[in-house]
Amino acid sequence: MIQVAICDDNEAMLDYLFNVISDTFWDKNLDCEVSLFNSGHNFLERHKNDPFDVVFMDIIMPEIDGFEVAKRIRRIASNTYIVFITTESSLVYESFDFQPFYFIPKDKPQVLEERLKYVIEKLTINVAANERVLIEGSGEAKRYIAPSDILYIKSSSNQITLHLVNSNSIIIRRKLTDFFSTLNKYVFARTHNRIVVNMKHIERVDYSNLEILLDNNEVVEISRGFKEEFKSVYVRYTRTFL
Repeated sequence: MIQVAICDDNEAMLDYLFNVISDTFWDKNLDCEVSLFNSGHNFLERHKNDPFDVVFMDIIMPEIDGFEVAKRIRRIASNTYIVFITTESSLVYESFDFQPFYFIPKDKPQVLEERLKYVIEKLTINVAANERVLIEGSGEAKRYIAPSDILYIKSSSNQITLHLVNSNSIIIRRKLTDFFSTLNKYVFARTHNRIVVNMKHIERVDYSNLEILLDNNEVVEISRGFKEEFKSVYVRYTRTFL
């Protein structure tokens, strides 16, 4: 379940944001719990004990402003997604210091709702992309691994090898097609009937030589049969995450 917080000192705005944000998450068939806070202090008391996955944060608030709250969020949980919502559009550049996921002006209601739905669409993809990968083969115990730890996956006979960023590998008895069906398609792509690559680790793609250079300097192959499919998926990835 995705834990979502909304922090705004304006009660009417808090109710409005709750309705739009919760409805949009649920429309995406994502199980979420949305909590409301009318002050940064109240939010931080809860967040430090049970960090939220996503925070929609007003910037101009009494006692402690959104930037100070964001600074403390980063000390508690660096992977929390912060979305600033404010009437002060001039603060957009200052907000970059806190690595926000997005900055939404709220002076125009129609634009605010459109931007919220767009941002939540992007958030759902990013949150899903960070869900742990289940590693389970025939007769093996279940294990989980962070998707970012996987460089690429290669099959041989009836087993697959997960090549990891720490130069280690995991071998399980499973068909690549079956395993690929469990992975997030926004992050992992087929490049060959025997190879799946994590697009987060791609340094450069050479379509003329049908090669991909990964960020650890390994090279993986693109087959001619998968070239166009991979190209389409990789374009979508770059537009979504880069």
